Amino acid sequence: HARSHSRSVCMSSQPSASPTPWLKGPGGDVSEAKRRESELESWLIENGVYLATQSSWGNAPHPLGIATETKDQDLQPSGRGLLATRSVRQGDPLFRVPEKVCITRKAAERVLGKDVVNADTQGEHESIALLLMQQRHLGDKSFWAPYLNVLPPDVDSINPSYAWSEDELALLQGSPAQGEAREFAQRLRTSYEELAAEGGALARMASKGLAPREATTFEAFEWAMSVLFSRAINLREMDALVLAPYADLLNHSPASNAIFEAEKPWLSDEYEVVCYADRLYGQMEQVYLSYGKRSNQELILLYGFVIDRNPFDEVVLRVQLDTEDPRYDEKKAFLRRSRRDEAIAFPLRVDRFPDELIQFTRFACMGEADGSLETADYVRPLSRGNEEKARAAVREACEAALAKYPRTLAEDRALLQDPAARKLLTERQYAALRLCMNEKAILARAVKAVDALPW
Repeated sequence: HARSHSRSVCMSSQPSASPTPWLKGPGGDVSEAKRRESELESWLIENGVYLATQSSWGNAPHPLGIATETKDQDLQPSGRGLLATRSVRQGDPLFRVPEKVCITRKAAERVLGKDVVNADTQGEHESIALLLMQQRHLGDKSFWAPYLNVLPPDVDSINPSYAWSEDELALLQGSPAQGEAREFAQRLRTSYEELAAEGGALARMASKGLAPREATTFEAFEWAMSVLFSRAINLREMDALVLAPYADLLNHSPASNAIFEAEKPWLSDEYEVVCYADRLYGQMEQVYLSYGKRSNQELILLYGFVIDRNPFDEVVLRVQLDTEDPRYDEKKAFLRRSRRDEAIAFPLRVDRFPDELIQFTRFACMGEADGSLETADYVRPLSRGNEEKARAAVREACEAALAKYPRTLAEDRALLQDPAARKLLTERQYAALRLCMNEKAILARAVKAVDALPW
């Protein structure tokens, strides 16, 4: 879409950094949350972010405002977000956040020193987490204090599944999301132990007086990492992972085509984080961007939420050759020549059935009577017997996956349609229920799709 990169030559300053008028409550009172949002806005303006609510010569008003509470496309609470305060056209720049207010590994090296931040031994997330823990310890003395004060105060506020208790993870029984959460939690613990090792980064921070060990506990590290996993962006132009204050208030929609970019203004050596509107937004409409083509398993793992109408939601079905098959060695050799593994993962989605899945099962089910592996056309049924076996293999794999869940799809739907039962569900119970229900729907549709294939 069209984008304008020109800048006005007007040198007038921004209007005062008072709270956005429409954020005020009855009688002009401002809640604690909104007071912090107002302080964030003032800090951003002081550091070069254009948030003016009124026009100035050559500049239109800033098009967005912070909403303390928003709802997503499924009408579920989605925390803070950014709303259009006026009509926004496709291609309009939504904001420009200068690099100097962003939190990056470069900033961590500058503040903590390269003896603490070691790019050779630390991942980028870990390096930035060190800075987040140290700056949080500084409190109001931190340059980033107005930004840190609007971040989620703890991991539970973010709600990623890797931080759930074992009792809560039991809610994900049957879903691959359960194992993913446990593995992720273990990797996080291992990362912390490396930083906390004798003579490691945390010890060096303490010896330099940057942050005492009680400020860099695993709980503090887990909070910092959860902030990064849920809010940081990878910017190709900067070749960096970036926490961009204000920009990270945009919530996710799988339907959005908006993405973050990094641009260097004319005669500047520093980047700006920019986002352009992907479509027309009306006044008071929530503005979204895409966190990427993420399945619900990824969303609940890193962000703690799921989306019912997620076009990228999927269930991975793994199919492999039968080692007891008389033609097993022949088929394995054929796959090796084709540079394919004997076990293949196929993503199933609610709106499509992968043709490659039925083609692979036709191949896997070939008997001696079905002829040569080399000359068979797997796009079409090979024989009545082979096709019946191939379809049965897919059906059985889907039904085996469905059998791992403790409830049926019908039971899940009945539970969600019962208002009294719905009110008793915690946030995590509700998210887990919707995740598993959507996965079961995908598997059930796959069974119907394979039965509907033409003969």
